[in-house]
Amino acid sequence: MRLFVGTLYTIENEYEECLQSIKSQTYRKYDHYIYKDLPNKEAHLTLFKSFLDQAANYDTLIKVDADMVLLKDTLFESIVRKLAENPQADILSIGVHDFFSDQMIWSLNAYRNTVRWNINDENLFVDRPDVEANKYLFDDKDLAPAAIHCKNPSPYQAFHYGVHRALKVIQPGQSKKRSNYAHWNSLERTWLNFLRTKDIRLGFACLGSEFTLSGYFMINDLDYSNPIITQTLEKYLKMDPNQIMLEVKRRRLINWGILPSSQRRKILCIIHK
Repeated sequence: MRLFVGTLYTIENEYEECLQSIKSQTYRKYDHYIYKDLPNKEAHLTLFKSFLDQAANYDTLIKVDADMVLLKDTLFESIVRKLAENPQADILSIGVHDFFSDQMIWSLNAYRNTVRWNINDENLFVDRPDVEANKYLFDDKDLAPAAIHCKNPSPYQAFHYGVHRALKVIQPGQSKKRSNYAHWNSLERTWLNFLRTKDIRLGFACLGSEFTLSGYFMINDLDYSNPIITQTLEKYLKMDPNQIMLEVKRRRLINWGILPSSQRRKILCIIHK
């Protein structure tokens, strides 16, 4: 089985470690393609089109984003074996450990060359394949965790993560989907992780999410060429973790933080409907 390994890179702090973890793989029948500095939608379109254009040469696409650091040198080897053992599966989705929420999240994905993507005008959920649910194979025990997600984020990367995740929560039409609960859970777990560790990078992620939940950022602001996120973050960079914590708490109160978590999510989704 020949693998097409695709990496999307913009500002991820883990990029060099990501590359090294790919180079260290014991399975050598792969080619690594890197797509740099493209807007989110364009990056995914370019990756998927490149893979499909070369479908005759590659059996499987493994998408390893630049913020993923693979944990096992035998991962590609294990993915090939898993797909061979499960010919009915078009997509193998493997859990990864998320730095922000300190939990297992989905995922690192391997796609057979029979998979197609229907992106259309979507700008946020850009990597959803047009595949029936029974064609997925989920792994959260055997091969998981396949990687660490955002092992060492920069302040901007952390803030941007919070903005991106919160935008996924409040998008119209998403409130009843399972993924919406997962995104919300990640934000809440990140907050609890920040309270426990006082790691300022977690605080920046929480701050970015609270700005977004109040309607301050929109989807177009996610483009790295748009300076608004950087400009907003700048005035908080000199704060210490306790000051960031107080600011996040203040913004959480504005964003219905007095309510239980599940009710808060519902209210925010209704407001942004």
